[in-house]
Amino acid sequence: MGALATDHVTSHELHEQDGRTSPRHSQDPVFGLILMGGSVSGALIRDVRLANELADRGFSVYIWWAMDRQRQMQIDERISQHWLFHGMRYRWPIGAGMFDAIGRMMARFFDDKKRAHALQQRPDMLNRLMQGLLSRVYRGVEHDTTVLKRFAREIADAGVTHVLPMLGVLCPWALALRGVMDNPPRYLVTFQGYELYSNYARSAGTEQQLLARFREVTEQSVYQAICVSKDYVSRVTEDIGIDSDRLAAIPPGVPISPLMDRNVAGDLVRRGLKKYDPALPLVTFLGRRDSEKGIDLLLYAAKILAQRGLKFQLAVCGPTLFGSDYGLLCKQIAQNLRLPVLWRKQVTDRLRDALFTVSRCVVYPSIHREPFGMVPVEALARGTPAIVPDHGGVAHTIEADDHVAGLRFRVWDSGDLANQIEKMLTDDDLHARFTRAAPKVAQYYSVQKLADRVLAHMGLAPTPQHRQISSE
Repeated sequence: MGALATDHVTSHELHEQDGRTSPRHSQDPVFGLILMGGSVSGALIRDVRLANELADRGFSVYIWWAMDRQRQMQIDERISQHWLFHGMRYRWPIGAGMFDAIGRMMARFFDDKKRAHALQQRPDMLNRLMQGLLSRVYRGVEHDTTVLKRFAREIADAGVTHVLPMLGVLCPWALALRGVMDNPPRYLVTFQGYELYSNYARSAGTEQQLLARFREVTEQSVYQAICVSKDYVSRVTEDIGIDSDRLAAIPPGVPISPLMDRNVAGDLVRRGLKKYDPALPLVTFLGRRDSEKGIDLLLYAAKILAQRGLKFQLAVCGPTLFGSDYGLLCKQIAQNLRLPVLWRKQVTDRLRDALFTVSRCVVYPSIHREPFGMVPVEALARGTPAIVPDHGGVAHTIEADDHVAGLRFRVWDSGDLANQIEKMLTDDDLHARFTRAAPKVAQYYSVQKLADRVLAHMGLAPTPQHRQISSE
């Protein structure tokens, strides 16, 4: 099954019955993931890793892109990729098909970085795109029959048995298949980052309508909805009003690969961060440079440490999802503090690994109730300890199976954050102990275990039946 170059699938075994479509059946499950394109987020990384792992095990996997399509994501070539819709489709009340086509054309001819940068410079446009998406969700995705019928035909042609939307806000398209298919696939709700979309809905005065949709898609699914941490289960119950017995905690997964040579990593970081000094310990933030990540708290903590006379470097690296205003503000704060910072927006996967490898520690100072926090675990997988707040799902990412590989600080407290960073910089025995434990903690959160947990949650075997038979 190779990746298709076209936006639409040609149906080979599609049956029409009174205008409703029926999928062909397979003895093995076939997975269809609905992914939200745009600037790369932890949720997108999680689901791409899951898709690749399922394909690697021998399952048939398909992807449908919503809003935008990330062409530079490393997606297994065995996975067919298709469009659900482009975000411009719902930007204006008329001309949906024309604007959808224009958006797809832009995704084809302009690379991911250029499109992301253009949108980041126009936060009003991003807001309008998100409001258009949410408006379609409130008013009912089933009313856009063009998208829904095409989606149903492609689902039927692929023989998809299980739909896995990346976000709760995408689940209505999976639920709506019941109205146009005789044998619609089952779908699994995953909650990760719903609060970001709730913020847009709140600003438009439609948050309760969105939360009602979340409740509806959860109630209509045959499975418990997945939350990416136990804390997130509590948050979804409190914020959305979904009973906890309809929710299950399954953490995301990180790849466990051979460690990068430190000399190689050092060379990559020197090329990527021009003022990097390997003689000084490096404290690193990697992630989205958006306001909820608390980078300003890290800057204040770094200044406190500088005034104590500690010698180290601070790196802040990553893109933004919601415009560049906060990133510019952080740069202004650093300038006013007379604090040197190694700044970088986009980082390649290889540079990301190199930064994890050479850093003394990674700091993730999120100010909101972070659902999980992929970055700390990715750092642990490279043997680098992490510092996280004692608030939200991220608080538990530094420990597993009685192993501890990092420190917590009091959330929103730059002074306490400075104290924890100082321990990492000055206590070599503590740091060495965390370094030894880090890969053991990361192993608990491996991509393989993510796939095992998701499949078990849906009552499915860890490998396809045909592979099990052939191996016996």
